[in-house]
Amino acid sequence: MRPLLLLDVDGPLNPYRAKAIPPGYVRHEIVEGEKTWVVLLNPQHGVELNTLAGSFELVWATTWEHGANRLLGPLLGLPELPVIIWPPRESMTRTRRGSWKTPYIAEWAADRAFAWVDDEVNRYDRFYLDNAHGPAHLAHRVEPHVGLTAADFAVLKGWAENPLRTR
Repeated sequence: MRPLLLLDVDGPLNPYRAKAIPPGYVRHEIVEGEKTWVVLLNPQHGVELNTLAGSFELVWATTWEHGANRLLGPLLGLPELPVIIWPPRESMTRTRRGSWKTPYIAEWAADRAFAWVDDEVNRYDRFYLDNAHGPAHLAHRVEPHVGLTAADFAVLKGWAENPLRTR
């Protein structure tokens, strides 16, 4: 069974903190009903992710939830992916000093090995996952002003070759 690759959007795929449009990125204005979002997406990320789909099962781990499939996936050339549905905000617990997503990621992944890319991941999340999630995992932080880079994809490819190690 392939490990999961849990994908956040804002930060890793959409470098929302960039001061300008980074090289390789395209600005998209997405309109759905009364809502409008501006995102920066790099078409090469779709190519890289489709390649990684041979080693991973890709999953959206983003607050965009199903909107990631509907609005962003087509722009990146991605097929429809499974989606983690987050609990209602008022029922969320918070991991001390870590991402609010971490306990839900651990629960959702259950007994599967996974790599998680997110701009909120930090050492507290890694500590939590080391203690709460038995199978191998990689919690990989991506800079929200840069987005995924060739170095990040190299880390993911390398980890997919040996997912028994953590970090």
